[in-house]
Amino acid sequence: MEFIARSPKNQPDVLEVRYDCACGCKPGARYRRGTLEAGHEHCCCGNVHFVGAQALERLQAYLAERRAAGQDADLAYTLDTQQVRAPWGEEVPVAFAQPDTPRPH
Repeated sequence: MEFIARSPKNQPDVLEVRYDCACGCKPGARYRRGTLEAGHEHCCCGNVHFVGAQALERLQAYLAERRAAGQDADLAYTLDTQQVRAPWGEEVPVAFAQPDTPRPH
């Protein structure tokens, strides 16, 4: 997955991480510098990504909660992680899950 990392205009302590999805969407998630939060976005095709503190753990918990609630039971996911460089120089974790068979747009 190729992520685009930038700070929104007039928000130098916010990192927005997005990608151009094959389904045509442009999902984006935000992380505020210095927080223990992780923002996320769930695309219509099933792709999910988290950015920020404990991104992988939060992604895994999110998927488990959805499965327990009867959502996404038809999807099997492949998970991966990477780091993106924030405009202020910090490496920020990104975790993402891609369904083995994406949903149609």
